[in-house]
Amino acid sequence: MSEDAFRNETVIEEAQFRKKDITTYQIVSFSIGMACSVVGIVIIPIAIPLVMLIAPKIIDTWECTLTNRAVHVKKGLFIKVKKTIPLEKITDVGSVQGPIMRKFGLYSLTFETAGQSGGASGGGALVKLLGIKNSEEFRDLVLDTRDAANPTTKTSRATAPPSDESVMVEIRDSLLRIEQQLKENG
Repeated sequence: MSEDAFRNETVIEEAQFRKKDITTYQIVSFSIGMACSVVGIVIIPIAIPLVMLIAPKIIDTWECTLTNRAVHVKKGLFIKVKKTIPLEKITDVGSVQGPIMRKFGLYSLTFETAGQSGGASGGGALVKLLGIKNSEEFRDLVLDTRDAANPTTKTSRATAPPSDESVMVEIRDSLLRIEQQLKENG
């Protein structure tokens, strides 16, 4: 993405994708899935050349840029998708590596935000990115940039939750005050 695309933002990092490894991973995953059915075995010789032809072109459209204010993601060969995730909305950047991904040294990063619908069980992450070079370092950089941009994030993570006992004492005191007011008014 060009720097002109970002309003008053400083580009910190442009993610690079491991195109060859991603393509190979997609072919292997697809082949394993298709080999599980009789019909799939017939389709594999036709589908693999198509995947080898189309996958690199699709991966070439992937862009991910970290700025001082947001993560900008752009994808799509046929259907173009652009997403901007403000850093203050990012609650987590997950890192997933399945057994086949592990064979190729790939990770999938997932960006989860405050207020996002779905969640782990209902629809997944807002954005998923497969095969970023040095993905663990990129993940840490996103989280560090988020924390630097929003100092309250660091503080809220460091603050210990109140103990169960203190919460119970507070509830008891509130109930006693309510009871006292009811006696006075009633």
